Amino acid sequence: MVKVSIIIPVYNPGKLFEKCIDSALNQTLKDIEVICINDGSIDGSIDILNENTDFRLKIFNQKNQGAGKARNKGIDEASGEFIIFLDADDWIENDMCEKLYSHAKRLNCDLVLFDTIWYFKNNKKNHVQYFNENIVEKDFIFNHDFVKDKIVNPSLGVIWSKFYKTSLIKENKIRFSTYKIYNDVVFHFKSMLKAERISYYSETFYHYTKINQTSLQNSFRWGKYESLWFYVMLEVRDFLEENNLIEDFKDEFVNYSMKSFKNKLDWTQKDYQEEYFSKIKFFYETMNLKNNDLNKLPFDYYTFYIHVINCNDYEEFKQMQDVFDGKKMVKT
Repeated sequence: MVKVSIIIPVYNPGKLFEKCIDSALNQTLKDIEVICINDGSIDGSIDILNENTDFRLKIFNQKNQGAGKARNKGIDEASGEFIIFLDADDWIENDMCEKLYSHAKRLNCDLVLFDTIWYFKNNKKNHVQYFNENIVEKDFIFNHDFVKDKIVNPSLGVIWSKFYKTSLIKENKIRFSTYKIYNDVVFHFKSMLKAERISYYSETFYHYTKINQTSLQNSFRWGKYESLWFYVMLEVRDFLEENNLIEDFKDEFVNYSMKSFKNKLDWTQKDYQEEYFSKIKFFYETMNLKNNDLNKLPFDYYTFYIHVINCNDYEEFKQMQDVFDGKKMVKT
């Protein structure tokens, strides 16, 4: 049986694609498969795949449907005990699969968290860690209750800093959304909240790069697709309610939703702010938050909520925000 399936959606990944494929195929653990879903690429990436003769490389072609559908195809085809998601312009350490597989099998983990490095322009990089040194014992097993704050942390709420047991994904029918943007957010929430045995491996295995790479998702942001975040939050909320997790996770989720809605509404292009505001208003009108819930909010989120609920349209909301500005009165 294949021990680890490495799933890579491929859509015009650029110059780093060869490094990505090499890092996947050159793992010290040999019992792996590398599943590449060519999502309608028109650059030379498909040639790189077709020229590779490694029998562990499996290539599937589809017309361009987005990373969500590509990863779902990878899940359907995966035969490994565990799954890693790798983006086509990133790379992984060559001992990643061996160390994480051994760790996960020994502790019977559903999910293993590990650290990453993010690369930016001008030789800048950021080491993203789940925990500070010596905070978590090596073999400590926990569930979502222990990492509530990390589930709603944007730097940690990514799919490529996790080693997934395949049965966790398939038996719970966890799949990626097919939105043009934010298609991995719901997957992240569902997998973290469904996992009963989570562990942390204090080592950096994944290299995430934003250097000279065009982001398809970024090209859709702040315009007409930005309000898709409303559907993402609605899907997460429905999942929490259906699985009787809403009360247990409400404080973290409400704070997360308000922070994200507030920031995204501010940045959304003017032509789409009214539509976005109406969706946010509907979201909180149908959430039925109590005074006890609101009293736990930071003051700027509390005022944001009050303004959203009590304003009829975005123009009125913006006027109230400009006057009050979160924490202090602004002279007009």
